[in-house]
Amino acid sequence: MPPCVVSRGLPMAYNRGMGRGAVVAVCLLLASGLPTRADDAPVVDIHAIADRVLAATVSVACSVDGGSFSGSGFAISPEGHVLTAASAVPQGATEVTVLLPGTRRLEATVMAVDENLGVALVKVPAEERLASLPLARRLPAVGDVAFTAADVDGVMLANGRASFSRGFVSGLYDVDKQPESPYAGRVIETTAAVNPGSDGGPLVDATGRVVGVISLAVSPQRWQGVAVPAAVVLERFAPLATVGVSVAGDDPTASVPAPPLDGLRRTASAVAPYLVGIEVERTWPPERLPRESWQEHRRSMAGWDRLSDAEKGSQFAAFAARAGLLDVNQLLRRPPGPVTGVVVSATGHVLTSSFNVGADTAFISQGSGRPRPSVSAPEADGRLVPRDNAIRRVVVVLADGSRREARVLARHEPLGIALLTIEAADLPWLDLAAAVSPQLGDHVAVVGLGSAAAGDETLNPGIVGAASRNRGYRFQTDALLNYGNSGGPVVDAFGSLLGIATAPIEPDTVQGRLFPRQQLMRWSRAPNSGVGFVARADRIRAVLDDLKAGRSFERFPGPFLGVQADESKAFGDDVVIGSVAPGSPAAKAGLKNGDVILAYDGVELSAWRDLTERIAAAKPGDAVVLTIRRSQRGPRLVIAGRDVETLDDLERLKKSLQPGESFAGRLETDDAREITVVLGEVR
Repeated sequence: MPPCVVSRGLPMAYNRGMGRGAVVAVCLLLASGLPTRADDAPVVDIHAIADRVLAATVSVACSVDGGSFSGSGFAISPEGHVLTAASAVPQGATEVTVLLPGTRRLEATVMAVDENLGVALVKVPAEERLASLPLARRLPAVGDVAFTAADVDGVMLANGRASFSRGFVSGLYDVDKQPESPYAGRVIETTAAVNPGSDGGPLVDATGRVVGVISLAVSPQRWQGVAVPAAVVLERFAPLATVGVSVAGDDPTASVPAPPLDGLRRTASAVAPYLVGIEVERTWPPERLPRESWQEHRRSMAGWDRLSDAEKGSQFAAFAARAGLLDVNQLLRRPPGPVTGVVVSATGHVLTSSFNVGADTAFISQGSGRPRPSVSAPEADGRLVPRDNAIRRVVVVLADGSRREARVLARHEPLGIALLTIEAADLPWLDLAAAVSPQLGDHVAVVGLGSAAAGDETLNPGIVGAASRNRGYRFQTDALLNYGNSGGPVVDAFGSLLGIATAPIEPDTVQGRLFPRQQLMRWSRAPNSGVGFVARADRIRAVLDDLKAGRSFERFPGPFLGVQADESKAFGDDVVIGSVAPGSPAAKAGLKNGDVILAYDGVELSAWRDLTERIAAAKPGDAVVLTIRRSQRGPRLVIAGRDVETLDDLERLKKSLQPGESFAGRLETDDAREITVVLGEVR
């Protein structure tokens, strides 16, 4: 599988029975309640919830029009009623079976299917009472603990019960109808694992109540697992009125955030007033690939009834293969909808990711002069010409819903950010004076917008995985980063701003061309991959005045030394030089490949991050003293503070002397030495 589709919490927004096992784990209400800590704060007993959830998990499979479908489901009554997704049991389903825990398979009867709601109800013979789950009438809050369970990749048949995942509620927002799911309305987004085959499974809160049914109705801005709220299902799915389903009311113990997440929720709420939506119009609008359901495809085929069973199976397999390819290619498309920005001045300066206001690549047909309207099969490269999909217009949507024309004032490509400006006065704004440096292991959250509407803020928690990337201008986090929250603030649990989320995909977004599987290896990072990069707020603060003045930075600004690390020794404790750039300050000072830099102006170094951060904090023209260790054979001659070991060293010494200048030399035997370097400036 190409790396662009291997993403934590990233659903393939498609499950039309492509041979994927899909079982849902069902939650049970904890009979004995939740244990408490000494401070009376509730504690989630994950083992107890998992045991009860997995005891009620079922796998659902069926046939429709020659195609095979599978998904997850959960019992909602002891008498054998199972709630699942309409993508797992579509309208017209036959040969429906339910796999219970312990690998007991039973035939099921379809009681009702509501494709617009995205749910289905089936019933198995109640030979014995089934473990069942209560449905919650309330919506959870963003940041609440959440659980999912499913029979992904046939785990239930192999182990006797489904897999289980813990995460958090990361968003509450509305979705539109899509080819994969006709459901439109409010969804609950989660960071708990949602994978192909999870659809129909439960989203469960900390008390064991089902708050939602996992759905294929993902937002193209977010590409995260979502659930249709149980409250919506209870209200709109009439067949539940005839079932003895347990319904749970409001319970204050359902919201049980871990201590770091509780702080992250408070910080996210504090920065929410400064968030804005950004709408970007480009030369060619966002491309939606022609994905369709199997039923739609089947109805478009002539002579279907005359095909043999083998021919029908072959047609379904070909459809499934093409549909999977379209799914992955859609992930590479920049989606429609607003992206996230942060107001950083009362007079209308807005920070966002440079990715959000960048040009993607459109492959243009030489015949029509436009991105091709059909992607039924990859075209020869010679018929498609890559072009920048340039920006035509940018609009900022403020928290009160008002819209302002914006322009890109400046960019900082090393940081991965852009500064926009709008006509405004007295806006609430986020002061970067409180920005702090990230530390490895810090609990953080990426805050974004599920839509441009106020109150639709999203929160994706994680930790700092690497405090310094891109020469110290960015840091790395495993918090899920996607098209929707790129450009949003990244905060910690103590109320501090750590940075701005940058591009969610690498190397770029495309449209107008369908890439075959072997070419998808080009994309090394995809949305929600668990590897996200964040522009450090302390670095942004240092250049914000320059950006406000309209100065852009295409390359890493500031001072430079002119050395690169020896990658073979990058994971050791020594700062070893792997190469020295010709003509650089390091070359002029006589630094060599293999030198070990021990100290910078008397401060010991133990990692390349120490060196890069000290250089970044300096100014061009600063003279710094590097203590280095250089392996040598025998004594060396030091004249005027310079090593003279070769003819080149002697020539450099001669050029540095003034006429009539005198000097003294001495013989040294120590491997350690001090070298003074005058830092250069990146231009």
